[in-house]
Amino acid sequence: MRLTQRLTVPSAMLPKAWFLVLVLGLFVQLTGLLFNSDGSRYATQTYLLLFVPALILLFWQRLSLHTWRQVPGVLFLCLLAWVLVSSLFNPGSNNDADYWLKIVLLILLYVFAVASLVSHKRAFTGLLVAVVTLVAVFAWLTLYYQFVVLDKPLGYAVLRHARLYELGWRGLADLKNPIIAGLYYGVFAVLLTYLLVGFKVRAWQAALLVVGMAGLLVYVLFTASRGAWFSTAAGCLAALLLFPNIKSRTLIGLGCLVVAAAVYLFWPEIQHEREIGVSGRDLIWGNWADRLPEFWLMGAGAGADLIFNFPNSDRGFLHAHSLYLQLWYEYGIVGFGLFVLLLLSLLWKGWQCRAEPLARLGLALLVLAMVAMVSDVYAIFHRPSPFWVLFWFPVGILLGVSRHDGKACSKQSAQEKPENAL
Repeated sequence: MRLTQRLTVPSAMLPKAWFLVLVLGLFVQLTGLLFNSDGSRYATQTYLLLFVPALILLFWQRLSLHTWRQVPGVLFLCLLAWVLVSSLFNPGSNNDADYWLKIVLLILLYVFAVASLVSHKRAFTGLLVAVVTLVAVFAWLTLYYQFVVLDKPLGYAVLRHARLYELGWRGLADLKNPIIAGLYYGVFAVLLTYLLVGFKVRAWQAALLVVGMAGLLVYVLFTASRGAWFSTAAGCLAALLLFPNIKSRTLIGLGCLVVAAAVYLFWPEIQHEREIGVSGRDLIWGNWADRLPEFWLMGAGAGADLIFNFPNSDRGFLHAHSLYLQLWYEYGIVGFGLFVLLLLSLLWKGWQCRAEPLARLGLALLVLAMVAMVSDVYAIFHRPSPFWVLFWFPVGILLGVSRHDGKACSKQSAQEKPENAL
């Protein structure tokens, strides 16, 4: 597919009007946090351009049973149902059942919208090009404004203290927290890796992709979020391994050289990061383990806070600093088990469908999310946020991916699938 080629819409699969609105709505949801300094404006745009059209389409397709009639789809619905059950019958739940019904419905509509658009591979790829371009531009604008206009020093001590998470001008690209910012930009680094190694690109296109990747990776580095570092590296490496070709092998080799050079040049800084350790997470996780008998079966309730205060300190936290532990704390062994089974089923489906490029992209994004959820993600059952881009977006991709003829995914090797032109 040429970068300038017009997108075509298979009208038999999706009404054209709703298709175009959903593309715009998903674009706004993925990137709106960058150019919307007002959260309420972002929410309004997402509701009108994505959730309402997705709801109408869901009814038009008679609840789209083919989307849910698969193992990951059934597990996804069971997990949402368990969240509702917990909100209704567990007295420790935060907010009322109406709130959780709204959250569950929004997540279902979001995943359905992504899954519906995945079947339109050309248009979905065009959407990915658009969102990656915009986010990469914002990454470079942030670096320029922070370190050229504001003249912020580039020393390790300064960067470690004043971590990157906003552009710094008129509230644009303000993600409130460096960890969230690092994970958010890391998602688009994986998307850009997919565009670079998954398609035949011309020299000028490759040059632009490399420049964009440099901006994204430097931004993630300057957030000083080790969770974002490792998860982004894992996601990009997964994308390179899933697209075995000369470009991916070259990038893996260059990446190894860069890492080796960085270890040599920045060994004192690496030692300092090692001394920092897990930033007190070991104490939070130990507290979770000590309290496990209180909640292991039914959980403490949907949205319940896991309150922990450091000894002899005013510092306190409201979550487990690990999504896996937090979900077990809130929803018990049943909710945690459903979540793990959902992850495994998505990995299995992605692997079975690996002949399809978008399945491999979904796998790489899911790898990023699974690594990030070990220590940094605190919630996925809440209003639209960067964590939706991190987790629910790849869930939608993997639920919607199928073979080009609509049949069950084959076990065809990824190497046998030719590249398309970008």
